[in-house]
Amino acid sequence: MFDPAPNLPDDTLIEMVRLSPLIRKSFNGAGVKTIGEIRAMPDDKLRTMRGIGTGSLAYLRKTIGTELKAKGK
Repeated sequence: MFDPAPNLPDDTLIEMVRLSPLIRKSFNGAGVKTIGEIRAMPDDKLRTMRGIGTGSLAYLRKTIGTELKAKGK
């Protein structure tokens, strides 16, 4: 298991990252499998997912980053 971090490769499976059970369940239900998929999702799309509120979104963006940060833009 990995701690969530901006330096995780995009192809890291969500099941291999220490996320809360609620966040993990939300992504599993939506068919999201990798950290890169989360980084690539716009905030408004993430917020529409059941179990992903403002606090969870802020946590995810702070810990795993965004697509732009991951690519160094």
